[in-house]
Amino acid sequence: MMKFLIFSTLFSITLGQQLMSLSNFKGGNEKNYLNVEAPFGIYVSATSDSAAVLANIYVVLEDGNKTSLNQLRNNKLLQNSGELQPLVVPASAYLTTSSSTTALKALNGVMFLCSAAQLRDEKFHVIDVSMSQTINLQTTTGDGTYFFLNTHMGTNPYRSSIISQWKQGGSSRAFLYAGFPLGGTQVKNTQIFSNPMVSDKFDNALFPNVEKFSLANTVAFYLKVSNGGPSFRIEPGYSNVDGTTTTSTTTTGFYMKNVNGADNTVTIHTKRDNKYTGSCGANTHGHLPGGKVSVSVNDGASQYDDNSAVNSFFTPWSVPYVGENFQISSSGGVDGGVYYVQYFTLQGPAKSGSTILPGRQTTAGPGGPTIPGHVETTTKSSGQTSIPPAPTLPGHVETTTKSSAIIKFSLFAIVLIGVFGV
Repeated sequence: MMKFLIFSTLFSITLGQQLMSLSNFKGGNEKNYLNVEAPFGIYVSATSDSAAVLANIYVVLEDGNKTSLNQLRNNKLLQNSGELQPLVVPASAYLTTSSSTTALKALNGVMFLCSAAQLRDEKFHVIDVSMSQTINLQTTTGDGTYFFLNTHMGTNPYRSSIISQWKQGGSSRAFLYAGFPLGGTQVKNTQIFSNPMVSDKFDNALFPNVEKFSLANTVAFYLKVSNGGPSFRIEPGYSNVDGTTTTSTTTTGFYMKNVNGADNTVTIHTKRDNKYTGSCGANTHGHLPGGKVSVSVNDGASQYDDNSAVNSFFTPWSVPYVGENFQISSSGGVDGGVYYVQYFTLQGPAKSGSTILPGRQTTAGPGGPTIPGHVETTTKSSGQTSIPPAPTLPGHVETTTKSSAIIKFSLFAIVLIGVFGV
């Protein structure tokens, strides 16, 4: 049996936020200064680390007050909640412990240092994925950021999260990103999942149904919402989509390659009604140096295959029918590569000449997906609601517009350490 230990290290180039592995700190009473512009906040996620070890590691403020990492790990808004509360650092702080550096290297937790702006933002939340919990954002107003940390080593793969029971309606927006939030406007077309979804044939479609999906080996990810947001269940674990069937004729879902996963093929079958027209497609992006990602739609002897290198901006495509299944695979990439695929199926009107019996219709949910106008970021749209045009076969279409302005983003580096055992 092969086991892998994955560390995700993210470096910020602006605003001073940092996400650090606890295993990178030095022990032996050395002072590890936290070099972030003050004031800032400290959050700790260390679900699977020993309470005794964490209780002997301290953050010391400039006035001499000290707080253990075990206290910070358990500093929750509510006892049965995963929402973490920060330790506020007015001026300066350092981390120290009498434990050895070798002992610290066995830790799996992380520390997040947020900016002063995030400290002041009442709609910035940090949530530890240490247990099953329901996140209900449907009654919220304005814009909000929800940052998730997963350091649970009891899942397979490690540090994986399941998102299910997604409900979302009206004019709400939800955009999911890998890494940690820097604040400001998001770079266009870098989300790994969104609802409304952007495609090559419609700017934004709000899907009434979202399939259960997983984020594998992902320590940090965040959700930007506006005009309310979704409600969903999040919990530690991994749900394998290979061989599953979508639960609605109009739906969207998500798959990401396990960071240590082999280049296998994942098949997702579609629920469809052949009396109706329709379309399906996907958005793909990621970091897979030297490799390519293939997403194909298969329908009997017919196949459409989008096979391309991925980058930091997603590439949308669609076909003017709903196939029997999607097949997703990768090839030729280096170890540690990762990619993300958001797929959709969209049921259209009845085919010409079809007879639809009363009471036997297959519908796409109330009104099908809503098309609320062009939205580049998580800000509100003022566009008129319209129905997407009938899809046509686009081939491989690159519609990403890359901004020439100063782009603020996270440098995402994955450090892979293999641990082999029987």
